[in-house]
Amino acid sequence: MKKKVWNVALGELLDVEGVVAEDVVSKSQAVILPAGVSLPALRETRPEIVSLLLKHGITHVKVKSIPAITATEFRTALGSIVPSVAELNPLLTQIAIHQFGAIYRNIEDRAMRERGIRTMMTIASRLPVEIRRTPQITLSLVGAAEREGARLRHSVPISVPIHSINVALLTGYVAQKIFPVWPAFVEACVMGGLFHDIGKAFFPQYVWNGPGSARRGEKIIPGESKILNCHPLLGETLLKDTDVHDPHILGAVRSHHEKWSGRGIPDRLKGEDISISGRIVAVADAFENLTSRFLEEDACRSDQAISTVIGLTNSDFDSRIVRALLSAIGLYPPGTVVSLSDQRVGIVLETKERDLLCPRVLICADALGRRVSPFETLKIRKEGNIYIKEALDDFSKRKLDPYVPLSASSANSVKMRLG
Repeated sequence: MKKKVWNVALGELLDVEGVVAEDVVSKSQAVILPAGVSLPALRETRPEIVSLLLKHGITHVKVKSIPAITATEFRTALGSIVPSVAELNPLLTQIAIHQFGAIYRNIEDRAMRERGIRTMMTIASRLPVEIRRTPQITLSLVGAAEREGARLRHSVPISVPIHSINVALLTGYVAQKIFPVWPAFVEACVMGGLFHDIGKAFFPQYVWNGPGSARRGEKIIPGESKILNCHPLLGETLLKDTDVHDPHILGAVRSHHEKWSGRGIPDRLKGEDISISGRIVAVADAFENLTSRFLEEDACRSDQAISTVIGLTNSDFDSRIVRALLSAIGLYPPGTVVSLSDQRVGIVLETKERDLLCPRVLICADALGRRVSPFETLKIRKEGNIYIKEALDDFSKRKLDPYVPLSASSANSVKMRLG
């Protein structure tokens, strides 16, 4: 979380949560209170510190906030909030990620990959139903907690299928906002989003990341990174080879890197010539990429990502689709940690389409940085004097444990118990 610094009067110093932001020194430049000291610890070990500071003519101390709530605590708190905030079934997501990983592991075995793709499409057909009952989709996106851990094919990390799942969820979410009475199209968009990068499975990861990312013993062939631009065509061919012929699915896979201005790949299509499913996946893919860059420090918060996407409207993206994404998740998407105008800190729970600047917020710290217990919710109102001052952090994506399939004996045991 971005650290917030403020001046605290000595009379309140031992009542707030946080750490000393900078050294407190006397007129002779002797350090009285070093930076980094925890104020809760100070209450226990040096209750006389206030009197000592007063003797040196010091009336205020700069204090740096510490997170009043962690991402894990936020997820736990979601279950007790009234009215509740619906989330996508995590088991369905875990199974989808696991199955997608199996496709990558077996991409060179035609029979196995085709069977895997057909299984994945059956799973994907369930996602639109889940998406419809999940109005705050950013809270159901998955964070790549295992990006330094599990690998799929060669050096491909598990963040690869997680990215595809997230793009599928965002794509379906936007598609149903634009075409609420066309469920077959929404389902096709979900599947297109799911398989948009499947052509990349034929490349080792160092090619994905470009020159300089190869490991010892791996050589970048001149022009190899440009070959990666063929992945939309490879993906489309792979799906056709599996008897997938829906034009909306294939259009999403082939055209998700086309740009509204005509500068994209592989066909340099422009404007309305780009398939509508491809335009939707392009926006979803961009938003997801911005919030999931490989290096954590390079990743954007959700509010920064939506601002970047808005800025690329009419050059890269269809303005109608960008507006649909904005109206669905708001300027401060659910999961965004925000500072309010009255200095309290909270986390956005939900945004209403007609009230983008007035979301419901879970308050977790008061104006002095003290943790609120129990947490309370606040509905920001247009006519009120409380508003969001700035975004501090992003708790939108959830961490999911890898899916572990049941063994045959365990599955039989479960069936027996279920009767």
